[in-house]
Formats: sequence, C-alpha cells, structure tokens
Amino acid sequence: MEVHGAISFDVVKKGKVISHYENHNLITTLGRQRMAELLAGLSTGCVTHVGVGTGSTAATVDDTGLTDAVLTPVTSATADGKVARFNFVIDTKTANGLKICEFGLFCSDGAMFSHRTRTGIIEKANDIEINGYWEIRF
Repeated sequence: MEVHGAISFDVVKKGKVISHYENHNLITTLGRQRMAELLAGLSTGCVTHVGVGTGSTAATVDDTGLTDAVLTPVTSATADGKVARFNFVIDTKTANGLKICEFGLFCSDGAMFSHRTRTGIIEKANDIEINGYWEIRF
C-alpha cells in the first residue's frame, strides 16, 4: 500500500463549530524525498508546521509551497502503529484577512510534505479559529 494522508478540521467562530472539513491529501515529491532521507539517516527535517494559503489551483506532486503562506507550528505529533498524526490550531490571531483555500504540511527545513486545495474559501477573521489534524498513513 502506498503512503497516503488525510486532513480533518473544524472552523470555529466565537466558540461554535460552523463547518467541518475532511478529505485526503497529496504527498508531494519533496515529502517523499524527506521520508527517504529520514529513513537513510540523512535528514532531521521532520514535520513541524501546518500552513494555510490563498491558492486555488489543484494540488500536484510538484508543489513546493502555498500562495500567500502563513505557517503555524504543529501543536502535537503522535505515531500510533502505521499512522503519524499532526494536530494543529490556527488561532484567532493568525492569518486574519486571508481567504484560505489551501493547506500544507511542512518539514522543519521548509519543504512542503503534503498539500490539499479545497473548494470554497474560509475568510479568516479574528473571531475564527481552525482546529484539526493531519494524518499520514503508512
């Protein structure tokens, strides 16, 4: 089975969930290279950040970044069996004014590991928080 992933999050406005999103994601070529390097002991570039951006073009394996990217640290990471999970919060102080269409999972060296472009936008404001997780399944 091929390595694949999924992203899931809630959009919360003033403490109330206003929408839920869940879908698969694309692991980029750089993400696959980082996995190979980690296995070979040639990199310490583990996943550390989740990013949001305004790009609306469909994700491809050759993507290396997000349009108008805003990155936020992963709040926690776990490994359970063959699943790595990265929890994140884009709080009320982060990415305000951004019309979010895309999400990315980033390594400590800035390489984009995974990418997901969604239909529709999230108009990020200071009363909106995005809480979620990103899973990579082996």
